[in-house]
Amino acid sequence: MKPLLLPVFLIFTSIMLSACNSGHESWHYKMTVTVETPEGDISGSAVRVMANSSPALSLPDAGSSASVRGEAVVVDLGERGVLFALISHDSDREFYATFPVPNNKGGATPEGIAYYASLPAGKKKDMNPFSGAGYPKLVAFKDMNDPKTVTLLQEYERCRAGSKRAKACKEQGPHLINDRFEEMFGEGVRIKNITLEITDEPVTWGVVDQYLPPKARGLNMTYSYFSWPNKVARMTTEN
Repeated sequence: MKPLLLPVFLIFTSIMLSACNSGHESWHYKMTVTVETPEGDISGSAVRVMANSSPALSLPDAGSSASVRGEAVVVDLGERGVLFALISHDSDREFYATFPVPNNKGGATPEGIAYYASLPAGKKKDMNPFSGAGYPKLVAFKDMNDPKTVTLLQEYERCRAGSKRAKACKEQGPHLINDRFEEMFGEGVRIKNITLEITDEPVTWGVVDQYLPPKARGLNMTYSYFSWPNKVARMTTEN
C-alpha cells in the first residue's frame, strides 16, 4: 500500500500548492491626507501596493490575509510642523472599510480580491474616521530631533463589542475623544479629510526618509510604522 500512497500524496501536494498560488492579485492605491490651516488646505499623499491570493480551500467566505507595502503619508505644514499618517499591519482593514465589496462579500475572499483588482484607476472615496478601522494613526514630533516626543494627534472611541464601555459608547455613538491638532500645529489647524484612490502610479518610497528624525530611523520598531515593512524587509517590494 505504501508505494501507492506516495504518488497520491505527491499529486495532492501539487494540487494544494497550485491552489495556494492561484488567484493572486495586486493593486495600487493612493492615500491623500488634507489638513485645514488658516493659510489654506495642505495635502500630502503616498502610493501603496496591496496584494492577496485566493485561499487554497474554497470554503464559504474564506479569505486570506492581505499584504500592504509602502510608507507613511507626510504632510509638510511648514513652520507649523510635519504630520505623519502611519502605515501598519491594519492598513488592509482601512482599505476594506473604505471600499466594501458588493453583496457583503469579505475583502479577502476570492470575490473581494477579484473586485479590487477590477477597480479602475481614479476611483476615490473618503475614509470614515468612525468606522471599525477608522483613520490611520496620525502623529507628529514635538521635537523633530527627539523620537521620544512622537505624539498621537487623535483618539477615537468606536464602540467595540466586549469593551467595558460598549453599552455607554453605543448610546453615544462613535466619537472623537482627544484632538491635539491645535495643540501641536496652532489655532485653526485640523484634519479635513483622508481619501483613498485606486491608481496606477508607482509605490512611494523615500519621502519619509526626508522628514523622519535620524534617531527614529535607527529604532526599527518605531520606523516600521513609518515604512511597512521596514527598510530591511522591503528589498523585494514590487513597484
